[in-house]
Amino acid sequence: MRNFKLVFGYELSNQLGKKSVRVTTFIIMLVVFALFFIPRFGDLFAPPQVALDSAAPGDAGYVAAVEGAGYVFSDEDLKNHFVPILRAEENDIYASRDELLEAVRERDVAVGFVIKSPTAFESIWQDKDMYSTAPDTLAAIMSRAHINSMLSAKNITLEEVEAVQNFQVDQATTIMGKNSVNNVILAFAFTFVVYMIVLMYGNTTSTMIAREKDSKTMELLITSANPSSLILGKVAASGASAMIQMGLILAAAVAGFRINKNLLPPEITVMLSGTLTTEYIAAFLFYSLVGYIMYLFLYASLGSTVSKVEDVGGATALIQFLFIGAYLASTLTMNLPNSTLSVITSLFPFTSIMVMPLRVALVTVPLWQHALAGGLLTLFTIGFAFLSIKIYRWGTLNYGNKKGFFHAIKMVLKVKN
Repeated sequence: MRNFKLVFGYELSNQLGKKSVRVTTFIIMLVVFALFFIPRFGDLFAPPQVALDSAAPGDAGYVAAVEGAGYVFSDEDLKNHFVPILRAEENDIYASRDELLEAVRERDVAVGFVIKSPTAFESIWQDKDMYSTAPDTLAAIMSRAHINSMLSAKNITLEEVEAVQNFQVDQATTIMGKNSVNNVILAFAFTFVVYMIVLMYGNTTSTMIAREKDSKTMELLITSANPSSLILGKVAASGASAMIQMGLILAAAVAGFRINKNLLPPEITVMLSGTLTTEYIAAFLFYSLVGYIMYLFLYASLGSTVSKVEDVGGATALIQFLFIGAYLASTLTMNLPNSTLSVITSLFPFTSIMVMPLRVALVTVPLWQHALAGGLLTLFTIGFAFLSIKIYRWGTLNYGNKKGFFHAIKMVLKVKN
């Protein structure tokens, strides 16, 4: 146990002591914390909104229907018809298109409109940004006015038509299980975080062991500590390092959420309360943590089979493809959480780390599936822990050409303990 503590403490301080790790963690914490402050500054990035009210031109509460616009009307009837609707003042109206062009060029107005008929206009710009909605606003106003005129000719009001079109059926919904619409985004975001952690720390673990073997450090370590203390200490340190980093980032997210809770859209609160249930949190922690440890043991075993750091990529390719397959299975689960494939992959230990927490967020998972998936994942993790210790011990005696993972398993199973 003493050797385990020494190895664990050394590897943990070595991983967390890296400047790149500390800086990266701090930056991510800062970004996550700042994301919750976006609603406080949302008005700085939103396009200007035009308020429509009943005030007439010249009144204190007057607001133009299309802000910053100038107009030219092809005839007097169009002018008399649209000026009240557009809430245009006299200084917004120009006698000719040329005058309007000059006003736009001199930026006296933001946009110019030449009203050619009740259903046609030309917009004139000096520079048009990609977010401008002025033409759409004018088109909507003219369309509504034209429809209203046509309906008036038949003694039908626009309000009556809208009442028919906007009729809503009274419906009630009772959800006895999960509402996947609210839960899928956050649950899949957590799944992606697990995906990145496993790939990043898995490669770090296998590279760390391969580097020790490449520099002959492993020979010295194996004489001062038993293989089980070494491999368990390294895996535990990698696991703890990831948990500490994720804990700090989560703490930053919680702090940002609490400070800005009242400013966040209600959809976010509904999503959080719907996803972060006791069942989901328990399932996510168990499958993610135990599955993560299982993959770390696999990566550690693969790192023991090579003698050079540059061979790590080839040695870990198989397990990386397997884990990427688990990620792809989770993307399928988003759309078909109760499909046969989703159920099977949520039970299979190599994929349950990704699929089962997502299924728990989206549907009601039977207890027997939890028991089977959890039992298999635990057994595989324990099995790979023992196997990685044997492969690590075997790896100290084998240098030169790299050995495949399955060859290493074959060799350690022949060894009599």
